[in-house]
Amino acid sequence: MLKTMNRLKNSTGGFQLVELLVVIALILILSVIAVPAIIGQIGHLRLSRSTRNMATELNAARLKAIAQNTKYRVSFTLPASSYLLEKWDKTGGTWGSEPGHSTRDVESGISIITPGANFITEFYPNGTSTDGAGGVPSSICIDNSSSAGDRMKITISGSTGMINILTGC
Repeated sequence: MLKTMNRLKNSTGGFQLVELLVVIALILILSVIAVPAIIGQIGHLRLSRSTRNMATELNAARLKAIAQNTKYRVSFTLPASSYLLEKWDKTGGTWGSEPGHSTRDVESGISIITPGANFITEFYPNGTSTDGAGGVPSSICIDNSSSAGDRMKITISGSTGMINILTGC
């Protein structure tokens, strides 16, 4: 019993150097495995965020058109991949940018690939949408240039104005 107490008294209770090295080695191995997977997802997160931002702007145009009983549109400029929310001025008969909404760019490495030219999506007070100048198709395809085949699509129903986000194009 005295030997056990002496051994406990002399023990420092810390970790040995070998134990610390094993833990550090395990952390390094897990980091080597996890970091490339995380980096690979960053581009897809940019694609998702850009697509959601565009869909949000389109939804804002639709809801503002309904609420304010006037036409709204989102103008897309390519190849810059930027867009702007605009309001129809009934008195002046012209389009003007919506206060508080400036031209927005998609994230770095993300581009709008379809329809391929400048286009406009208009929304009417009854909530419907129509093809604008340049002939907007019923969908907009957004591409992640850092990952082949990583694309998302925004679909717009002309008869209801509903906007959906889908994967792939």
